[in-house]
Amino acid sequence: MKAFGYTPALAQALSGLPEAQPDWQAARIVRVERNQYLLETASGPREGVWPAGRRHKLLDVPVIGDWVACSGAADTPDEPLRIEAVLDRQNTFIRSVLKGRRTQPQVLAANVDTVLIVTSPLDWDLERLERYVQAVQLSQAQPVILLNKTDEVRSSLERWTDAGLDAPVLPISAAAGQGLDALAEWLAPGRTAALIGSSGVGKSTLTNALLGQELSRAGDVSDLTGEGRHTTTWRTLYPLPLDGPGRGALLIDNPGLRDIAVWDEEGAAFWAIEELAADCRYSRCTHGREPGCAVQAAVARGELDAALVDLYREQQAVQEAPRRNPRDKRRR
Repeated sequence: MKAFGYTPALAQALSGLPEAQPDWQAARIVRVERNQYLLETASGPREGVWPAGRRHKLLDVPVIGDWVACSGAADTPDEPLRIEAVLDRQNTFIRSVLKGRRTQPQVLAANVDTVLIVTSPLDWDLERLERYVQAVQLSQAQPVILLNKTDEVRSSLERWTDAGLDAPVLPISAAAGQGLDALAEWLAPGRTAALIGSSGVGKSTLTNALLGQELSRAGDVSDLTGEGRHTTTWRTLYPLPLDGPGRGALLIDNPGLRDIAVWDEEGAAFWAIEELAADCRYSRCTHGREPGCAVQAAVARGELDAALVDLYREQQAVQEAPRRNPRDKRRR
């Protein structure tokens, strides 16, 4: 378990759970495919289940990289373990996604030390990379940009390596195995790195190069667009060999992302308000002076910034205005 990042602090977190039972054990989530989990336990890999119908907040759902408390018999390896709780996270790498008319967070990975942002000369987009870097920094992880496929470039690389991004830019060729030793500063036993980037930039090829074997299938590149086809359709955490360029680190391979929207402090505050609103006494509470308002109670406890609540109320009022005055709209 130590090879997967298990520490005395995590053992203490497990034993300190108020509802913990003597037979509970710690495990790390090493694969997520929709609602199916693969866990790494002290006795080896086991399937895991997150009970359906359990009431939980969106950000509390187990994700790749999480350490979890599980129940289940150790001597029945064919039966899945039941995930009982998510242990305290070191950090969460989050992006903002639009669901209908609402913006909500999506946790891409948890307990990540470094995020390797993979791009290529053909895929290079400075503004998009700036958003990636900002999202990683907000997660309290270290961003590192890997400029892959540099063996296909005949000109100087300075236009990319000196682009002024707030993160190191390392030129590599995953296919040729070039430049991977430069990752030594960020890859070490027990440390976790996550790969993100567009499809076709070589994330799967890089994963295979760091593993020293082909476990992650590398995809083709379209002859028409020069863009890659999606090859990774689930999230997987791999332990890297000690004697290779991965130096015993842990690597999370993610499906390709076309772009990333930053989940910032304002978005996090608005989401916290919406989750608290479920506990308000009135279903149509405006979070002003209504009695039993859970949002204002959180402000009084110092858990929410009153100015952000006011900003949220203003935005809600703007969104509600067209629905409240349909007749005025028809008269125009």
